[in-house]
Amino acid sequence: MNSEHLLHHKVSRLYLHYLFPTLLAMASNSLYCLADVYFVSIGAGSTGLAAMNIAMPVFMIYSAIGLTFGVGGATIMSIAEGNKNTLLRNQAFSLSMVLNISIGLIVAILGTMFADTFAYALGSSEALLLDVKQYLIPVNMGAFVFVLNYAGAVLLRNDHAPKLAMIATITGNLSNVVLDYIFVIVLKQGLQGAAIATVLGTLISVLCMSIHFIRKQHTVHFQWNCMKVSLIKRMCMNGSGSGILELSAGIVILVFNFVILQYADEQFLASFAIVTNIAFVLKGLLNGFAQAAQPIISTNYGANNKIRAQEAFFVSLWYSGLFSLCIYILCLLFPKEVASIFANQDQELIILAGKGIMYYFSGLVSTALLTMYLYYFQSIESGRIATILAVCKGFIFVLLFLWGLLWLFGVSAIWFCVPLAETITLFIAWWIRKRGMKNE
Repeated sequence: MNSEHLLHHKVSRLYLHYLFPTLLAMASNSLYCLADVYFVSIGAGSTGLAAMNIAMPVFMIYSAIGLTFGVGGATIMSIAEGNKNTLLRNQAFSLSMVLNISIGLIVAILGTMFADTFAYALGSSEALLLDVKQYLIPVNMGAFVFVLNYAGAVLLRNDHAPKLAMIATITGNLSNVVLDYIFVIVLKQGLQGAAIATVLGTLISVLCMSIHFIRKQHTVHFQWNCMKVSLIKRMCMNGSGSGILELSAGIVILVFNFVILQYADEQFLASFAIVTNIAFVLKGLLNGFAQAAQPIISTNYGANNKIRAQEAFFVSLWYSGLFSLCIYILCLLFPKEVASIFANQDQELIILAGKGIMYYFSGLVSTALLTMYLYYFQSIESGRIATILAVCKGFIFVLLFLWGLLWLFGVSAIWFCVPLAETITLFIAWWIRKRGMKNE
């Protein structure tokens, strides 16, 4: 697959060419996330689940960094490829790698040195501190590995290697599941074992990605003269929507954890942990639908072929919308069955999480369509719009609904904050795009 294919082949076929490897990779991400929940529920019980949920926002921090510079760099790479600017394409790739590695290492060092401060900042109580640190310290030590993994998969797809990105991700995630079983169940290392398994599995994934460059299958090359302020600004603008969306997901969990601990109990927090882990899985899959369209949209936009770029966007809307609708129907039909997989036969927890699954995912179709809109705006370098939408969805509306619904209906209404915020933001995104098309 090269730029000529992206510019001339049938869009729907191109989209499926990128979609299937991307979704398989994201599905394997789902497997390891759910495996973590499953093994922790067995090895550490509801307390372990609560502690892991407190630490969960740290992964959103890593993905925010990786996707800001990964998606930001990949967008420039594809647009540069569309208008035949090889130097800019190489510089964008090089800068993305430099920034991800540098920032990842800084986060790893600071996160490990100030583990207690980090745990409290994430919302840990005194009672859960030791459990949270058991999971958090190994994960923080491997921060740069997670950042590279998030960015690497996106960059590989934009260097025409979606299948290798899939293989690397699947290999790492399957390794993680096996290592989870070994460390948590066999060696009885509990939360710490689950964290070590996650770091090692992600490291395996990154090592697999490096094969692309070791075997010299890449079309991009490292450029030492890549550190340009203008390029950094452009990259941040392009990728900030994805970064803020990931970061806001972590902040939502952090704020909600705090509210739940204030107004409910650890059992409710454990149910919220089950729902948010499932949401994390589905968010990754929906990102896959959007990321599959991004190289097609950006390359055609760079070649000034806006009709094909629009077509790729509409294809992503249809596929993601249909997928999310099917998933929500399953959530309505089998909420307790889904919850019971992770609740270790705790009936009270199954009932709480089952209700949460039905309520929280009522806005899943809105989530899917909004994700496509955000990636579309980033893919055509309308990063400011994507950033505004991400801030509205992830901070302004969700916190307003949290305050309002909590005051009116109590803590049980917490499940509806995210669906309402995403639905309103979707209408804003639709209006902005419609207005932009009229102006054109």
